[in-house]
Amino acid sequence: MDLLLLLLVFGGIVLYEMPRLVRKKSWRELAVFLGIVVLGFTLSWLQTMGLPTKSWAELVGPIGEYIWNGLASSLPSH
Repeated sequence: MDLLLLLLVFGGIVLYEMPRLVRKKSWRELAVFLGIVVLGFTLSWLQTMGLPTKSWAELVGPIGEYIWNGLASSLPSH
C-alpha cells in the first residue's frame, strides 16, 4: 500500500512538471529533474520500509567542512 501511494505522489509530480520541460526541449533540466525524483522516491521508499537512511547533511557536511577549511587556510588572516 505504501509503495502504491508513493508511486501516485511521485507520478503526479512527474506528470505535472515533465510536459513543460519536454515542450521547451529542456533536456538537461529534465534529466536533473528525473534524477532528483528517482533519488527522492528511493529515499522515501527505503524510509517506508523502515530501513535506516542517512540524512543529506550527514553525507555532505564533512565534504563542505573540508572545502571550507581549505579555503579558510588559503585566505590571509587579519
